[in-house]
Amino acid sequence: MKAAALLLILAAVPAASAGFSNTSMGQKPYGVLLIAPDTGGAWRTELGAIRSQMRGIAIESVESYNDGTAIQRALDRLRGQHVSKVVAVPLELVSESSTMDELRYLFGIRAEPTQDRPDSQRPSMAPVQSKIKSSLVFTGRGPKRLRSEAELVLTATIDKSPALADILADRAKALGRDPAKEAVILVGLAPRSDKELDVWKTAVTAIAESVRVKGGFREGAILWVRDGTRAGQQDKDRDENKATLRRLITAGGVVAVPLAPDGRRIGQLLQRQLGTSGYRWNGKGVIGDPRLTEWISSISKAASTLPDVRQYKDNAPGGFR
Repeated sequence: MKAAALLLILAAVPAASAGFSNTSMGQKPYGVLLIAPDTGGAWRTELGAIRSQMRGIAIESVESYNDGTAIQRALDRLRGQHVSKVVAVPLELVSESSTMDELRYLFGIRAEPTQDRPDSQRPSMAPVQSKIKSSLVFTGRGPKRLRSEAELVLTATIDKSPALADILADRAKALGRDPAKEAVILVGLAPRSDKELDVWKTAVTAIAESVRVKGGFREGAILWVRDGTRAGQQDKDRDENKATLRRLITAGGVVAVPLAPDGRRIGQLLQRQLGTSGYRWNGKGVIGDPRLTEWISSISKAASTLPDVRQYKDNAPGGFR
């Protein structure tokens, strides 16, 4: 519970820019590890720009949430730069997600791993497997937790800051013609599990309402897409999303914004599910907005004052090694 309370403190940190003075010789106070989704070249370019702006601090980035080996290697590289603490900043946009649950497991905050797999799996069907051998998606025992001689802190996600709603509201207003008469929809990549989907929907609905208020829109709503789910789940998702879009269209214009760093993959899945009519969309996510870098700077500096958050780091089965 102590670690959870520390993370809640981080959630209240405002998204203001902050300077760094982590340039001492020898042992450095802390380094930063950015853990990002794998969205290709645009995100890779953005990560490079963020690293270049955060001068005077040891910083590494990993371009895939579910590559545990890459995360461990990044930690090792930071330790090689003589940092005494690593502040990991997950660039996941939704705190209630299977991605965050698995990162919390890897960082020793969560006792049990999670399994992001489709529901209603028949015994004869093979579990969903990732193409990445070190993926966090697994079928049996949990992956080994991360090793680090330096202290570890995993920060809150950006949806706990006003910065996310501010960015998304501006993206939506750029598409809108008369926001007071229009609806704004957030479109996100949801968990495969229906149980986890319900929790995710609640969290994203709250973000959509904040975007609606900040952007001055008539109504806020959410749509979701999922990759690798069962046919029955796909049909149910399509029916629910169609009903939502149909209801919003009858009342006025609709703008749709990806709840993602880059909206290309979500746009492909959305088009496959609902087509392209009835809403305005340009696929522009949060990357490219300077407020993202400002939030990373602010949250990492605030987290650098916190103690190691690991609760599970002994040599018991499944513990740190």
